[in-house]
Order: sequence, then structure tokens, then C-alpha cells
Amino acid sequence: MLKKKTQIKALALGSAVSVAIASLVMLGGQTANAASTAGTYVFLPKSLNNPYWVDARKGMVDAAKKLGVKAQFLGPQNDDAAAQVKIFDTVLATHPLGIAVSPNDPASVISDIAKGVAAGVPIIAWDGPVPGSKVFGYIGTNNTQAGVTLGNEVAKGIGGSGNVAVIIGNLAAVNLKQRLDGVKKALAAFPNIKIVATQESHEAVADAQNASETILQAHPDLKAFIGIGGSDAPGISGALKSGNKCGKIQAYGFDVVPQGIAGMQGGCIQALLSQKPFGMTAQALQILKDFHDKKSKLMKPFNVDTGVVVVTPTTLADFLKTPH
Repeated sequence: MLKKKTQIKALALGSAVSVAIASLVMLGGQTANAASTAGTYVFLPKSLNNPYWVDARKGMVDAAKKLGVKAQFLGPQNDDAAAQVKIFDTVLATHPLGIAVSPNDPASVISDIAKGVAAGVPIIAWDGPVPGSKVFGYIGTNNTQAGVTLGNEVAKGIGGSGNVAVIIGNLAAVNLKQRLDGVKKALAAFPNIKIVATQESHEAVADAQNASETILQAHPDLKAFIGIGGSDAPGISGALKSGNKCGKIQAYGFDVVPQGIAGMQGGCIQALLSQKPFGMTAQALQILKDFHDKKSKLMKPFNVDTGVVVVTPTTLADFLKTPH
């Protein structure tokens, strides 16, 4: 009788995990062969609709091949904190080898991080920090300093004066808020520069463009746009192009993604900051593997700054010669 009960429990658990995995696929994560995340390293990005994550995923795939491990890139289609938590829950049920998370809302993932770490799963914050959590550490951009760098580029480009507007993916995301704080810190040194509008894009290029078009109507005297997330500069570029404003109103932003590259080549974007997502994700996977193998030399909680690169129309071609 005991053996039969054990078998029934095992079947029930298998069904529960299967349903959870099916839910994960339906949420718009990895669409192909996400049969299970057991025995794999898992990256949980904020969303899949932000073009920034394309190079991030490529870095994971490349590193996984070199390290001889399995890795999956699973996220909601849009920047949806609740959907990201559901995916996190599902992944934890399969006890993966390690998890790297970039949270939409840091507070929403603190509980899952604690559960995973308690169960022996190495978990790190990647791309976006999770303050007050049990993560082993953070790898990614020093976002405040990156914001300062971008703010200085803007000030230099517009000659130290004029009205500017900000498009930001999500004000709840710690990394994006830190970048905005850095931008404001840099612009504070220029009293003749004023931020006249700030709107969220929800990490979507189309929303960034719509927000930019609305701002253009309200502020025809705008000198420049500042994009904080990876979808923002492409959306700004689209708005400037459709309004025949490329070159007349400047644009600055984060992440050298295909739409941003096209915008820069078309004269709509003056500078982009690359966070080097390919290399960041590749390094994150190595860190996870080292912790899983109990070979890591990093002290918890670690902080690895992967740096940024300012890309302009004159440096773009050279920058694109190698993966970043």
C-alpha cells in the first residue's frame, strides 16, 4: 500500500510540474523545447519584446556552448512583474542548476529568490539589482554612473541649454531608476537644461514611439530626447523620423540594438550607450556555473561592473565588428 501511495504522489508531482512548464511556455518564454528547466541554468529577463534581450540571449547561448552546459532564456512577452514571478515559480519547481534574474519589480522576486537559495539553487541578480534579497551578488552596469555618462553626452550635444524629455521603460525597475538618477545628476550641473516631460514605455518600442509623439506635440521647442531603456531610443527615433525631426531634435539612449542602429545610421540618434549585453550574460553564466561547481572565488554579495561604451555615428562601424 505504501509503495502504491508513493507512486501516486510521484505521478501527481510529475503532472504538476508538466502543467507548470506548459504555463511557462504559454507565458511567452522560450517557445521551442522548454520541456523542463531541470539540469539547466536559467536566465529570467524582464521581457522578450525589448530588443536589448536579443544580444543578451546570444551571449548566453554562446557561453553555454563553450562551457558545455544547458541554459534557457525565459521571460514574459512584456514587462509584466506578475508574469515574471509565475515563470520564476515554475522554474524553481524543477530545481535548475542556477538562476540569473533581471527583475521588473525587485520586491516581487525577493520571496522566490529566498526559496531558491534555501533549496540550494545559486541565484544572482543580472542586469538589474534586487536590493534586500538573498541573491549571491549582482553582475551588470553601474547604472547610476552610466546615467551620468549619458547625461554628460546630452549636455555636450545640445550645448548646455534647452528643454529635454525622458522616455523610460518602467519607473519601478531599480536599474532604470538608477540611470535616470544619474542623468539628472549630470544635468544638474547645467542650470539651463530642463527636463520638461518623463513618460514610461513599458519596455515596448511602439509605446516609446507613441509617448515620444505625444511629447513632441506638447513641447515643439524640445532640444533632445533621452531614452533610458533598450526600447526607448528606437521608439524615439521612430517618432522623430515620422515627424521629420531627425537632426532637428537630438536623441540619446541606452543599448545598441538593431532599431537603434538604424536610427543612428538615419541621422536620428546622436549617441547610444552599450551595456555589452552579450558579454554580460556570458560572464553571468560562468559565474553561475562556478557557484554550482563550488569553484567560485567571488565573495558574496559580489558586485561585478561590466561597464558601458559610448557609441556615436563615427564609432558605430568599428563597434559592430565584434559581439558586445
